[in-house]
Amino acid sequence: MFRSILAVLGGAAIGVFTISLVEYMSHQLYPLPTQLNLNDRAAMGAALTNQPDAALLLVLFGYAIGSFFGGMVAARFARSRRVAHAVAVGLLLLVMGIANLFAFPHPLWFVVVSLLLYLPMAYFGGMMSARRIP
Repeated sequence: MFRSILAVLGGAAIGVFTISLVEYMSHQLYPLPTQLNLNDRAAMGAALTNQPDAALLLVLFGYAIGSFFGGMVAARFARSRRVAHAVAVGLLLLVMGIANLFAFPHPLWFVVVSLLLYLPMAYFGGMMSARRIP
């Protein structure tokens, strides 16, 4: 039981780290305006909708790859039901993603695609990891 909890939490930590790393790269390539007040929800929403599509696609790539790696880590360290542990990581990341979507307004296409990414990518990561483990 303890190993399962650690596998899911470790996978979620790897997923969050990967997502953060890719989002950092996105902010380096496509910086937000310097005069932007990060505490103003409406200004942040306007800045996000004015970002180029490539910046938002890079963030979506981060969500996908983070879920994939998180699922792989959880499946690697779980003793049984490896794919279920990977999907649990995907659910945790999905909940965090929903919280992020509520924090700031995002374009509709971004919301739809991001909600559809977490679980399948974590599942695929778990399947890849489970197949490689003897």
